[in-house]
Amino acid sequence: MKNEIFISYSTEDQDVVKHLTEYLERSGYDCFVAYRDIPGGKHYAKDIVKVINNCRIVLFIASSSSNVSEHVLNEIDICVEKRKIIIPFFIEEFEMNDEFRYYLGRSQRIMADSENVEESFPKVLDNIKAEYPKDLQPEPAEKAPSFGEQTELKKTKTVFEYDPERGIMINPEDRQRNVSFRTDTFINMMGGIYDKVRSLSSKEEADEIFFQSGYAGGSNFGSRLAVQMENSRMKNEERLEQWCRFDSQVGWGKFSIDVSIDEEAGTLEGQLKINECFIVDKAGNRRVCAYIRGYCEGVIETLLGGVGVTLTCQACPMKNKFKSECVFNISLSE
Repeated sequence: MKNEIFISYSTEDQDVVKHLTEYLERSGYDCFVAYRDIPGGKHYAKDIVKVINNCRIVLFIASSSSNVSEHVLNEIDICVEKRKIIIPFFIEEFEMNDEFRYYLGRSQRIMADSENVEESFPKVLDNIKAEYPKDLQPEPAEKAPSFGEQTELKKTKTVFEYDPERGIMINPEDRQRNVSFRTDTFINMMGGIYDKVRSLSSKEEADEIFFQSGYAGGSNFGSRLAVQMENSRMKNEERLEQWCRFDSQVGWGKFSIDVSIDEEAGTLEGQLKINECFIVDKAGNRRVCAYIRGYCEGVIETLLGGVGVTLTCQACPMKNKFKSECVFNISLSE
């Protein structure tokens, strides 16, 4: 059953909630937490009521912060109205307000160890099992895989998955939604913008705007990849190969890179190939592909720690429509 445990908490206590959720889910219970399961706060009230209706247990994270939270009070009010089992977990000592004292006065409380809250997680699990027993053995806590190990795991997994509860495609790592377009739909949107800019200014200006837009997106994504890789011992060439493996799965095209970097000599040279690049407008003959060149430069420069690079087009499906591969030479910027 999805969302067996609804966790009501204040955002001030999100760090505790994150670790508690991971502990309970390793033990076989499916949890609902708003910060993860309602992206961007969309349809918050509607989704909360739906989850409370369907949950088996309500775990209330009681703290001085939740004590003054209107959102938490509203959630507990709904839980009481729906006659849900409420387990209060006090992560600190404080004087409950009158509303919570009325709702929770007779509930059996779990008091956290003031020195180490996580040491009280087994008591929370025991109380949940007493109310909602399941024939499950807790899974041992596993060491988080290194970035290199994650890479091997991802070779057999898809990047996105469908969440039937929310009715959308998501990235399973951060639960954020993924929006998919048909290629022609996206190209027509991009092409329309390109044509308008070109008509108001020039082709060169349109190319530059698309390049800079792609560069901004690539820099942003590159910075997120760099954070994941910061504790790994991957060489720069391996970082770029990992990026290509990821973008090959999300739909930009089939990426491959062959690059040689000599940090001592300060040299870099190589090639980037994109087979069936998503942003190539053969039909409209519009150079929207300036976007992908900017995107790739942004990612590469960010993963290399700000080293400036230039991508020079060597083969282009726009020039030879029997071809499907974009080929860029990579060199250091002058």
